[in-house]
Amino acid sequence: MVEEKMKKGIIGKIIKWIGVVFLLIIISLIVVPIIFKDEIKDYAFAEVNKTLLADVDLGDFDLTFISTFPSMTIRLNDAKITGRDKFKGVELVNIKEFSAHVNFWSVVSGDEVEINAIHLIEPSFDVRVLKNGLANFDIVKPDSVKTPEEVAEPSKFKLSLKEYSIERANIRYDDKQGDMFTQLVNLSHFGKGDLTADVIDFETETTIDAFTFDMEGVSYMKEVKTKAIANLLMEFDGDNSKYTFKENVFELNALKFSIDGFYEMLSGYDNMDLKINASKATFKDFLSLIPTFYQSGYEDMIADGNLSFNCEVKGKMDDVNMPGWDFNLNVDKAKIKYPDLPGSISNIQLVAGSKFVGGVDMDKMTLDIPKFHADFVGNTIDATLKMRNVMTDPFIDSKILAKIDLSTLGKVMPMAEGESYNGKLNADITLRGKSSSLEKEDYEAFTAEGTLLLEEMLYASKDLPSSVSIHSMLLRFSPQDLSLEKLDAEMGKSDFQMNGSIDNYLAYALKDETLKGDFLFTSRNLDLDELMGTTSEEEVVDTNSVESSDPVVIPGNIDFRLKTDLQNVKYDGLEFKNVKGAVKLKDQVASLDNLTMEGLGGTIGLNGDFSTVDEQEPKMNFSYDLKGIDIKALSDNFLTIEKLAPIAKHATGKISTSFSMNSSLTPNLDPIYSTLNGKGDLFTKMVSISGYEPLVKIGNALKMDNLSNQTINDLKTFFSFKDGKLSLTPFDVKLGGIVTNISGSTTFEQVIDYALKMNIPKDKIPASILKTVEDQIKKVNSLVPNLNLDVLPAMIPVKLKVLGTVSNPKVTTDFKEAIMEATGNVKGNLKDKGKELVGKGIDSVKAVIDNTIEDAKKELEKKKQALLADAQKQADKIKVEGKKAADLARKEGKKQAEALITEAGGNPIKKKAAEIAGNKLIQSANKNADKIENEANSKADAVMVAAREKADKLK
Repeated sequence: MVEEKMKKGIIGKIIKWIGVVFLLIIISLIVVPIIFKDEIKDYAFAEVNKTLLADVDLGDFDLTFISTFPSMTIRLNDAKITGRDKFKGVELVNIKEFSAHVNFWSVVSGDEVEINAIHLIEPSFDVRVLKNGLANFDIVKPDSVKTPEEVAEPSKFKLSLKEYSIERANIRYDDKQGDMFTQLVNLSHFGKGDLTADVIDFETETTIDAFTFDMEGVSYMKEVKTKAIANLLMEFDGDNSKYTFKENVFELNALKFSIDGFYEMLSGYDNMDLKINASKATFKDFLSLIPTFYQSGYEDMIADGNLSFNCEVKGKMDDVNMPGWDFNLNVDKAKIKYPDLPGSISNIQLVAGSKFVGGVDMDKMTLDIPKFHADFVGNTIDATLKMRNVMTDPFIDSKILAKIDLSTLGKVMPMAEGESYNGKLNADITLRGKSSSLEKEDYEAFTAEGTLLLEEMLYASKDLPSSVSIHSMLLRFSPQDLSLEKLDAEMGKSDFQMNGSIDNYLAYALKDETLKGDFLFTSRNLDLDELMGTTSEEEVVDTNSVESSDPVVIPGNIDFRLKTDLQNVKYDGLEFKNVKGAVKLKDQVASLDNLTMEGLGGTIGLNGDFSTVDEQEPKMNFSYDLKGIDIKALSDNFLTIEKLAPIAKHATGKISTSFSMNSSLTPNLDPIYSTLNGKGDLFTKMVSISGYEPLVKIGNALKMDNLSNQTINDLKTFFSFKDGKLSLTPFDVKLGGIVTNISGSTTFEQVIDYALKMNIPKDKIPASILKTVEDQIKKVNSLVPNLNLDVLPAMIPVKLKVLGTVSNPKVTTDFKEAIMEATGNVKGNLKDKGKELVGKGIDSVKAVIDNTIEDAKKELEKKKQALLADAQKQADKIKVEGKKAADLARKEGKKQAEALITEAGGNPIKKKAAEIAGNKLIQSANKNADKIENEANSKADAVMVAAREKADKLK
């Protein structure tokens, strides 16, 4: 019994201690992440700050053991890396959720933090390379800018990956220097294998909803749906590695293929032997790579014909060598037929191939399309292409022969809703010769001949505001140039004609040399609002949801000149006439050369240029010569004018101004106001200003309400703007008949700093103030005879300071002091009186002026308010009566419409006709009601305007 009790006791203690240990483990799983959370976070941010030249932002940070024990999981939410300088505001990385599995004991030891797995959820990568080679991903600090401690200190993180994954990623790669663009939409990728081993059996799976790849102006992939399952045997031996393809399958839309072979990365060069196996691919599968076919009823399309395809890449690749390749594609007797369409594309024949033996001499590369042919509904297309010596002296041999009735396209190809074609296209073009012949201007050695003629073409689409009609377009080919002999077209309300020539077009196509052109563009009526599709009032654009567009870039190898002669132009609701001048494009600069037009009530002259040499910060340099322009129209339609001169928004009249300005621009072409510099002048015969708050406040400060609304005659002033501020050269102007000198500045943030000097005539001072002041002066003189205060002189000089903002100005003035000084020099006029009398005299005058002005102000204000209150009652009554009459008109229109529908009974045709007629009645009634209401409001406003004018005249 004793022995049994001892056994039970020992078992109980063991269970107890197991429970304690288990409890400690549970507590550790909860507590340890909390203990090490800040330490790991500090590690991570120390690494970032030590290595990156970018701004890093993190939404949330968390650690856990629960789901991945014995590993610790680091989880980051909303992690962002944003560029600086040229890439300011561009998010290189934006990851919704990032998690990493970390070896717990490596964290405890503190030597290195081993990362075993990485998972990214909804990451976005925006990679950009400018033409000068500057890349936004080049954010790792070079050793030259690191501190000695940063250079010496090794990283505390070590990759020991066993797996990784990326879910729903969006990747954008835009390389301007390499002329390459790639976009991957909704990419998901998974990789598994012990990446720390010398030999790895690596498994990957990738899906992409849309894969786009463009290079040097050619679109090789356009939103291709992609899937890849690729298993690799990865072998590592020192600095060398070898990747051998095992089981794999790749899918591009409907095309499936696999890759056999290997890729080696050796010391100093790469070596490969790869074969693409597409033996099971059909002609229809290949058509899926052509967007027109894949997006237009592809599943129902019938595609027959023989297809053969093979591709091999083999050899050495390094800084100077390229591997060899052999690519061949053959299509014979193919046919495309859509079940719902009457016609088919038949007798499709295509032979294409490219070969290269490998090595340094890329001139040994060949490109051949000896045959392309297709027939459809009486139309034929034939083309051939042969290219040699593509790197040094390109040789081209190509022929294109086509006769197409565009109206037949709808018989063989599904058209989008609202889409249609009409017209005739005839092309007969032959090109044969070397690029060097063109460079030597040996045009007899180069054959370039033929024409492309388009007649009576009509194209309609629901995506266009109007159909496009090309009556005639003729392009004629020669070795010297491509001549546009005629273009006569219409679209909606617009017509346009153009002729000219494009020089050096073959050297541009073959060797990327400069393309030159000279054109004349004419039009009787050009409605740009219709052509560009203006936004209706119902379509409200949410600017917060729109991503910043790519910078507008003018190509560097374009040298064009376009002369214009446009009789009528409509743009952004504005109408211009006789638009003449020239636009030039050269060396990434667009220039306006003496562009003149009539509009905004006057004439406009423009000269200047717009440069995109620096794509992230374009420059503009323009001069304007505006004569007799309506100032309100100018302010309403040009944001820059409102920023430069906010008073323009409150002014009516016509101005003439000439000024020059230069500024840096954002990639979206908005001015960077801090860089805006310029100068100019302004002249007006007459301008009226109403409701400009600084003038209102000046009138209040001087107790002269007539200053709030001004009509200024013969104004001439000069101005300049620099460092975000417009400054006025001091000038004289009459405000309310008072000669005023004005100087000061307005910033583009609407902060104002103005100084005014006014010579106020005595008869401009409110009568109540003037009479009381003079009466009190006489009284003071009678009390203190020897003081001898003068009556007010004819002119009183007053200074004002206007600070604050345009909408909330602060006005200070020395008006009281100026009146006091104008009564005479108190101290100088004293005769045999002591200091006590001086003080008495000064205090008396100050008290008189202060009390008089304040009393007069209150009495005047009381009269004005009474006058305005009576007017407001009258105006309100007019508006109420107008609204009653308008509501009655609307009600009567609706009543008549309902009566029409009732009379139609159950007859659906009569009912529909009644609905249409009823809607017209309602529209007419509403229009009449709006007119009644607007007229009433106008009458009420007129009553208030008359009352204010009457109140302003009270003194």
